[in-house]
Amino acid sequence: MELNIKDQEVNVEKPSLFGIITSPSLQFERIKNSNAIWKSFWILAALTGIVYLINTYAYILSPEGKKANAESVLDIPLYWQLGSGFFTGAIGFIIGAFITAAIYKVFMMFMNNDTPFKKLLAISVYGSVITTLGLFINGLLAIIIGETGEEMYTGLAPLFTSFNDVLHGAMKSFEIFTIWSLVISALGLHITAGLSKKQATVVAIIFFIFSVAFGAIGGMMPKF
Repeated sequence: MELNIKDQEVNVEKPSLFGIITSPSLQFERIKNSNAIWKSFWILAALTGIVYLINTYAYILSPEGKKANAESVLDIPLYWQLGSGFFTGAIGFIIGAFITAAIYKVFMMFMNNDTPFKKLLAISVYGSVITTLGLFINGLLAIIIGETGEEMYTGLAPLFTSFNDVLHGAMKSFEIFTIWSLVISALGLHITAGLSKKQATVVAIIFFIFSVAFGAIGGMMPKF
């Protein structure tokens, strides 16, 4: 009997990071039945770091980046700038994944749901695949068109650069990959965490509202 249980655990199919793009429901079903998370966690942390490296390179190549480097008192080598971009992205992903999972856990407590933190972390990680994909595509677009990579060209924010900074900041959340990621995360909360569709949708909407609010607040901050 014990041997059969072990065999079943070994034969459980592991979720696929890239499969979340084409078959999210299947991946979240696998996450529900699997304890595998850390390999995907570190792979996505590294991939996010690479994507931030690409965005840093886009900034360096842009007219604004060249001007900033020319005016800088410090002569920072290219590899240091790219390395800084990589580690900023990787560490930012790690911190963000845990914070998101912790917020999910708070929602679970209010909804009398006892989903383990590790499962919520998995939902956070796999939902971030879409965000990382969006950053990658926008980074490549920035290199192609010679921009800084600070804007998400797949959203509405670039259309509001000439408006006030608060509106521009708020519009950053109205972006294809940001909204797609929220939909994927809501699906994960429904399938893996067992929330009803209504509950999962409410959580996603709250996250979106906070995203818009923080974007607007960011627009109020002074630019240096």
